Amino acid sequence: MVKNRNKSKSEKFDSSPVATVTSTYEDIIDTLSVSPSASNPSAVTWQDQLNDYLILFLKYAFVVVLLTLNFLGLSVSLNCNADQEMATRVMSAIFAFFFGFVYLIVNYYTYKVMTQGKMCKMNREKLFPFKV
Repeated sequence: MVKNRNKSKSEKFDSSPVATVTSTYEDIIDTLSVSPSASNPSAVTWQDQLNDYLILFLKYAFVVVLLTLNFLGLSVSLNCNADQEMATRVMSAIFAFFFGFVYLIVNYYTYKVMTQGKMCKMNREKLFPFKV
């Protein structure tokens, strides 16, 4: 009976939140891994290598698209708010860079273009016009 009690305590300990945190870290590491099939190098086939390459390409393509949208949002924000005061420009630029796609759709297209009917004039000489 004492052994069963000790077993149940150890089982309770094994299902602690620390074990789940470790598994989530392992899941994150597996997701960010460059070569997921490298855990068993002797059994890697060319299909596994091609699959790893395609997954890596998709990860990098997603990051490039995300950064492009963020920089595009930043540029639109700085061009649209060129005549505003400094604090408004900075806060809008930070928001636009962090949430590029959301900024472009919600703030620029829905609010400025659809509601106010304003189209921002983009500066052809400077992509990110910022005056102090």
